Amino acid sequence: MKIPSLLALALAGSAAAFAPASPVAGFATRDGGATVENARFSGARIVHPAPPVALGASSGAAAAGLAGRVLQPILRRPANVFLAFLAAAATYLLSRRNAMQSLLWPGAQPDVAYPDNPLPEGSMGCPFLGHPGLFAGAKDYGPFAGFGKISQKWGSVFRTYSLGMPVVSVSGVDSIKSVLKNYEFRPDGVNTYLMGEKNLGEVMGNEGILYEADNDKHNMLRRLVGNAMTPAALEAALPSIQEVADRQVDKILEAETVQMESVFDDFTLDIAWKQILGLDLTEEEIPEFHRNVHVWTSKLMYVMLLLPFRIPGLMTLTKVGRARAYLVSKVEEKLARLDRDGPDSSTLSKLYFATDDDGTTKLTRTQVIHNALLLIIAGSETSASTLTVISLLLGLHPDVWEKIKEEQRELCSEYGEELTPKTLEKCTYLDAVIKEAMRIKPLEAQEARLVGETFVLDEQQIPKGCTVLLNIKQTHINDPAVYKEDGSHMSIKTGFKPERWLDESTKPMAWLPFGDGKRRCIGERLAMMEMKVFLSTLARKVDRFTLVNDTDEMEWKKDTIMSRPTDGVEVRAFAAA
Repeated sequence: MKIPSLLALALAGSAAAFAPASPVAGFATRDGGATVENARFSGARIVHPAPPVALGASSGAAAAGLAGRVLQPILRRPANVFLAFLAAAATYLLSRRNAMQSLLWPGAQPDVAYPDNPLPEGSMGCPFLGHPGLFAGAKDYGPFAGFGKISQKWGSVFRTYSLGMPVVSVSGVDSIKSVLKNYEFRPDGVNTYLMGEKNLGEVMGNEGILYEADNDKHNMLRRLVGNAMTPAALEAALPSIQEVADRQVDKILEAETVQMESVFDDFTLDIAWKQILGLDLTEEEIPEFHRNVHVWTSKLMYVMLLLPFRIPGLMTLTKVGRARAYLVSKVEEKLARLDRDGPDSSTLSKLYFATDDDGTTKLTRTQVIHNALLLIIAGSETSASTLTVISLLLGLHPDVWEKIKEEQRELCSEYGEELTPKTLEKCTYLDAVIKEAMRIKPLEAQEARLVGETFVLDEQQIPKGCTVLLNIKQTHINDPAVYKEDGSHMSIKTGFKPERWLDESTKPMAWLPFGDGKRRCIGERLAMMEMKVFLSTLARKVDRFTLVNDTDEMEWKKDTIMSRPTDGVEVRAFAAA
């Protein structure tokens, strides 16, 4: 007997148990059977009951009467009635898989308007909760280890669930480009959204370019913010970045041992106050600026900021709120000086005085502040984390370090000692080193998009209301140009091969550390220039350096946005002759 028949029998029996002694017409499915369909998304056999019809004194009625006589003693107590109801409900849900998913994983059911397109396969985790640790880190992996490990198990498109949020992961260059090209900025497509708008939105800045969903407004913001990222603007910023790099490399040589992570944090944060904001900080004020940026950026990962209601005293009583208020006050001070003295070479000045193609449209004061803070996050976190990983890789691969030095010697001989845009453009091998590091250790956090209306990708439906995560790390892992079944192509010890970027036959096909589409990181050029300037300066001043700590069993920080070794990469450096 099929499951729906059992359910009908139980319900009919319950009615018979409490009905008068007179004959009662029973109900059953047509021919005692049910319709059957194959569920493509799981391969399971789902049974749907056929419409019930009255059978009168049929075999169905006889069966119902028998069930009534059996169940009558059981159902005399209210508790037993309740248990029988739960059993009937559970039996029904088991017969209707979609209904069960809707109850146990709210929002995870398929769109019935797409019967020929199944949901992606995947792991839903515990009922109601899904995978609570989906975005948690681990020492053997780094940040977002839960998601990374699930990604390695499933295909290029898979679904999962975490804390009430249905999630679909999309990896692969073609799939990611398809989502962004065909559905980005469409009202019924996919768009960025700010989780925790009541708190995270205010702390991070919800009028920045990152979260603008309107296509026309986003294009306007990108043109105006892009004014600060033009080749001419970056060339004007180069002397300031060079000065900061010289100072930090000198500190490396002055110390017996030094933690490179701290050096790179200081380097990028000095660029933040000196070049991006254009502040004039004293030696006493610099550590305060560094501390507030660190508190602000590190607390952006704080789960309490995702609460759906406003946290009382958010901007005055919490560390993250006070840190952001400090940074905003510094931006406001600078804007007051720009009002008084006019434009200068800072990035903030470019944002503040930029006008759109019509010659009149400008960023609002709030948009200037929010986008300036966004550039601090993008520049400091991406560059500092990547440089930290590169210092580890160069310590593990001294032959690569020697090739970087040789390239710099040749450039100095041909173009002179000064670093210029042309010199940086000629750093072919150094460029390959940076790209290879970002291939192995890209941004671990996923780019999130909210699905406005159900769409189909690779013959699978991506239902309305779910969150699409553009999985950059898994895209790099599955790149057919470099893929090794044992995973060695992603190992910092065996997979780091900058030379692969110098030959078209070995060049990776997948490289998306700065994202793709219209939302591709607008600070990409600045980040690349920062890294090239520092590493060029390091190669010209440092002969060699050795790693202080053992690297046999590497451990990684768990709560960062990008991978960083737990020891911060402690090195001992030796000056060039």
